[in-house]
Amino acid sequence: MVVTCCQLTEMITDRREGKLSSEQEEGCARHLAWCDRCRTYLRQMDLTIDTLRGIPGEPLHDEVRAALFAQFQRRKTTAD
Repeated sequence: MVVTCCQLTEMITDRREGKLSSEQEEGCARHLAWCDRCRTYLRQMDLTIDTLRGIPGEPLHDEVRAALFAQFQRRKTTAD
């Protein structure tokens, strides 16, 4: 399976949660092996998620989480 940058950004959450098929996971791994921008995007997403999980207090409201992911998506789309 050939995975584009756009497809990879759409699969990031499922990949992080282990929900991809073996074919999708292999396609993501192959894409990340050569795409510096997507590796950077993945590191930024991981860092953001890990940082937010480490903040004590109330969890993010669904609206805030959705707004953050929408912003990440807009930035990624602009970069493509």
